[in-house]
Amino acid sequence: MREPREALEAARRAAAAAPDAATEPLPPRLERPAEMRQLMEWAIIEPDLVEVYSTRRLGRPITAFKRLLIRLLYQYLGQMSAQQSRFNAHMAVHAIRLEERMDELEKAVAAPSGSTACSASHRRAGNESA
Repeated sequence: MREPREALEAARRAAAAAPDAATEPLPPRLERPAEMRQLMEWAIIEPDLVEVYSTRRLGRPITAFKRLLIRLLYQYLGQMSAQQSRFNAHMAVHAIRLEERMDELEKAVAAPSGSTACSASHRRAGNESA
């Protein structure tokens, strides 16, 4: 393909040959109760000093040095992990809200009077953003 027109025609042919999107099953999603709770737990960073070790031949002095560095940098590491934990928590909340929104949209599509349910949820989403 050298011309944009050829690419457009090829895309149209591929779209015409593709099965209808409404007949395809929805992609798998995270289960609400277990994985979302786990997501929120993973969002918070809690460093553990016990997990700092070395498996090298001279592991004890290296482990002691690493733990000394952690003590010296404790304030910096605490601030850094707190900032990252806040970001992670905000992203987890955003992911949960997207899941809820997707649930609402799937219910609106599955409802027999989908146009009224969809427009109501759309109006409600518009009022929240204003």
